[in-house]
Amino acid sequence: MQLQPEQEPLMYRILATALALLCLATSAHAMSFNKAIKQADPTAKYLFYLHGAIVEEMGKAASSKRYGVYNYDRIIEHFEDRGLTVIDEVRGKVNPNKYAAKITKQVRMLMTAGVPARNITVSGFSKGGYITLLVASSLNNPEVGYVIMAGCGRGKDARPFELFLKNKRGARLKGRIFSIYASSDMEAGSCRPAIEQADARAIEFRETRIKSQKGHGLFYQPRPDWIEPTAIFAKGGR
Repeated sequence: MQLQPEQEPLMYRILATALALLCLATSAHAMSFNKAIKQADPTAKYLFYLHGAIVEEMGKAASSKRYGVYNYDRIIEHFEDRGLTVIDEVRGKVNPNKYAAKITKQVRMLMTAGVPARNITVSGFSKGGYITLLVASSLNNPEVGYVIMAGCGRGKDARPFELFLKNKRGARLKGRIFSIYASSDMEAGSCRPAIEQADARAIEFRETRIKSQKGHGLFYQPRPDWIEPTAIFAKGGR
């Protein structure tokens, strides 16, 4: 189709508007903590999402030969589609204890800004899940929620979790804790050994072992078998 001269400016304006809306749609899903704290809403359900170590190394384009593409953006979008306000950060390589201290501070700031503790959930996968466990042992608040996705390591990845147990960090756990892992995962398993160190009066704990052949890669994609229960938990359900 050939445009007449008088039609060209209108068509360009339409295309420019469409492009601007597309850019807004593709960038609006992610919320930095700085933006979240400025727009703190006491009625919103907040979910901190802490990604796995592979994203530290490769960025959002992370891909594993064994597990395939880590679909970071789609995971965030699926949580937001379920009514959650997601706070995320693509971090570089970090010390888990130092990063857990950062997230702990951010959760406290969000509560100080008026967000009820029960409206806040910290979630993480793999290394992010282990960091989530560290936050749960640092924040000292029984109302905050935590979702640990394949974050209690075993096998070749067991050392951080073993140190957590050896140092009796489980005794400091507080909060509503939900652990999820795949039955075929050779890199992570049950978080129950940490829970057994905790004061039962300070925690609510449940754990789901998903029957899946995806192993650790189960959490690389926004699959309903873990996205849905995580979102339900973060919104206050069981």
